[in-house]
Amino acid sequence: MSIRTSILATLAAATLCGTASAQTIEAIVFAGNSAMPLYVAQDKGYFAREGLSVNVHPTPSSGFQMANLIAGKFHVAGTAIDNLIAYQEGQGTAKVDREPDLVAFLGGSSIELALMAQPSIKSIADLRGKEFALDSLSTGFAFVLRRMLEKNGLGPNDYTFVAVGGTRERLAALKSTKMAAALLSEPLTTQAKNQGFSFLGEAVESVGRYQSGVQIANRAWARANEQAVIGYIRGFLSGVEWIYNPANLDEAAKILAGRMKIPEATAKSAVAGLVRGRAALDPKAEMDIEGLKNVIALREQYAEPKKKMGPPEKYYDPSYYKKALAR
Repeated sequence: MSIRTSILATLAAATLCGTASAQTIEAIVFAGNSAMPLYVAQDKGYFAREGLSVNVHPTPSSGFQMANLIAGKFHVAGTAIDNLIAYQEGQGTAKVDREPDLVAFLGGSSIELALMAQPSIKSIADLRGKEFALDSLSTGFAFVLRRMLEKNGLGPNDYTFVAVGGTRERLAALKSTKMAAALLSEPLTTQAKNQGFSFLGEAVESVGRYQSGVQIANRAWARANEQAVIGYIRGFLSGVEWIYNPANLDEAAKILAGRMKIPEATAKSAVAGLVRGRAALDPKAEMDIEGLKNVIALREQYAEPKKKMGPPEKYYDPSYYKKALAR
């Protein structure tokens, strides 16, 4: 059974097992640091406190995630906001069965990506003529990587991008030696470092402020389920608050290690990085509007066909967040 088939089968089973006392939300996310508030909210009962039963499904790629969210097979997605913009603007790579009408209702994290390469590669200059593993050729962080390479003297004819899937799939491509380099997120960045892969720099050093992780939904579903969206936000924010408590670091590492099947020491380093530095989980999961403008600007610069995009409010509706805070 393929990963994609397995996810949809799990979704069908979860739908059948939903209870009448709690509204079920099916969320599809990229596994890892960015999903930590969801893992915590599940394990600590923060969603249940809001009358919700949230099932969190890992996605193998942005294409699978976005196509199935748009089709209504999932209610919420934890994703890069560039994915939302790409599909909303008709630039997504996966086929969709209807006109997208997506909206972000919650921020989450700024960009947290590292360029990792084969052990023999010691600089970005060494990547000339090489292949890079990406999630997608024109969504997510493809343009972030282009900017990184451009700033280090490599033009679009100096390398090849290959779509392989999410962070797990990109690390697997590195391990198989099929790809020379890839952008990875935590905790798999730490795992790759521990396994001897070369660290060539952080994406934030090349792109600056950049809104990355967000929570999104179809607008029609969000409007029809406003209280569920508000409860989801409150549960997420409770998860963030718990993660920021230093006393919870060891337990948080256990939670992440269990979800990702990685050593606790690796998970602990990754969780610690969530609450410090430039590339981190926002303590209030707020949307960085200036960071969002930067996402839009990068897409306008690199995406095809060329088109004017934005403004930020085209993709983000802050009303749910405001209502969630107004207890």
